Amino acid sequence: MASSVFYKFKSQKTESRVTFDGTGISVFDLKKEIILANSLGKANDFDLVVFDGSSGEGPFVYSSTISSTN
Repeated sequence: MASSVFYKFKSQKTESRVTFDGTGISVFDLKKEIILANSLGKANDFDLVVFDGSSGEGPFVYSSTISSTN
């Protein structure tokens, strides 16, 4: 089963999407996929902060898992 996480940088007007297999993705893997999708390099000089866009919950840490909700 494929799932998606939508994300947006503050400087963007539209959302982008990361698609993955299963019902959850670790924050570490999500950040890795976003970095790869946007050709951001090795991420040595920045950090992505992950928040829930609907509830504002966060920031989530590397050990967290983001699960899909139906």
